[in-house]
Amino acid sequence: MVKKSGFTLVELLVVIAIIGVLIALLLPAVQQARESARRMQCSNNLKQLSLALHNYHDVHQVFPPAALMPSSDRKGGASWLTRLLPQMEQNAAYDQMTFVDTDWTDQIGPNRNWQVTSTLRVPALNCPSSPMETTRKRATSAGTQALGAPTEIEYQVADYVGNGGSYFSGANVNQDVQPGEWGIYGYVTWNGTLVSIDEKNSQAIGFRDIVDGTSNTITIGEQSSFYNGPSCAAGNCDWRGGNWDGGAWSCGVGGWDEWWLNVATIRHGINWNGTGIGHNQPYYRHTIFRSQHPGGAQMARADGSVAFYAETTGLQTLMSLFDRADGAVIYND
Repeated sequence: MVKKSGFTLVELLVVIAIIGVLIALLLPAVQQARESARRMQCSNNLKQLSLALHNYHDVHQVFPPAALMPSSDRKGGASWLTRLLPQMEQNAAYDQMTFVDTDWTDQIGPNRNWQVTSTLRVPALNCPSSPMETTRKRATSAGTQALGAPTEIEYQVADYVGNGGSYFSGANVNQDVQPGEWGIYGYVTWNGTLVSIDEKNSQAIGFRDIVDGTSNTITIGEQSSFYNGPSCAAGNCDWRGGNWDGGAWSCGVGGWDEWWLNVATIRHGINWNGTGIGHNQPYYRHTIFRSQHPGGAQMARADGSVAFYAETTGLQTLMSLFDRADGAVIYND
């Protein structure tokens, strides 16, 4: 009699259990490896933007302005990201754009660039770890429709914003803004690297103005995750600095008492989910720097380097990094 070999039911169940345990052990490692790759790509995006800023500076001797003084009819202008397009190998798109008699937000007047901005997608502006949508839909105005636009178009929304400055002076984090006050701290701030040209500031910022040193000053930060704090009643609030009409390509109205897009100031810590935010909606400039990467967010410095800043980084340190000329000693508080 020939004895047949095979698994018993118990042995089969043991093998299945072992395989299940191995999968459970390997899955977190696979997910961690994928996130590591996504984080590296996100870092590369910031590096590309940093190099584009440097190349722009080589041509113009300044960084692109975050916003320009608004016109009398408050038409939205072009963002610093739009001005960087030639330095990001997007010359074809840039050459089709007009900066004359157009509203990049399509709120007050027609957006004469709708054909370009509704189709332009620059991969380097979105972090692959982000769970948020990469575009924003908007109903077009009658003026833009008269130019041939459909009733609704989409703009790309960036996961990175420029450094508009620190809400407080980096040298004195405890000094809040007073009513009507402006200057090196407060809700109308120009102590960053990408600032508005308006009634309070007459020129864009260049390397000559970063007296604290390029390795001690932030230029671009990450906003690639939802806000879910108490001020977000519905949950998963997309409060990126460019999630508004015009998307990545508009600077907003600009001006000292108006709203800027695609820039943000440091007023709270990284990944902050507390209360009392103030102007945290996307059309103001106190939106929170946050990311989907565990434990912090990535930022680019004026020297072109990119670093990961932990969410435990003290507010005093962040203020100093965002204030280009406060003279404060940077330490991890």
